[in-house]
Amino acid sequence: MLGYCSNSPLRCANARSMIMLNQVDQCCSECRLYLLPAQQQRDGSHVDQRVLQLALLVMVLIVLALVYIYYTGLA
Repeated sequence: MLGYCSNSPLRCANARSMIMLNQVDQCCSECRLYLLPAQQQRDGSHVDQRVLQLALLVMVLIVLALVYIYYTGLA
């Protein structure tokens, strides 16, 4: 597992230096406490985020257009 030491920075050198550890047993090699998972960024994650933001923007614009059409039809 790839992660950071969950111990206090005062008690563990790995926690103090924020070294990213890759341990099979999911424990810090220095203090033997569990690792906090590191967020791994995929190459396409930025593209995925942009697509989701664009889709949200399109939905908001459609809702605004429908509200505008509804209220202009009442007048």
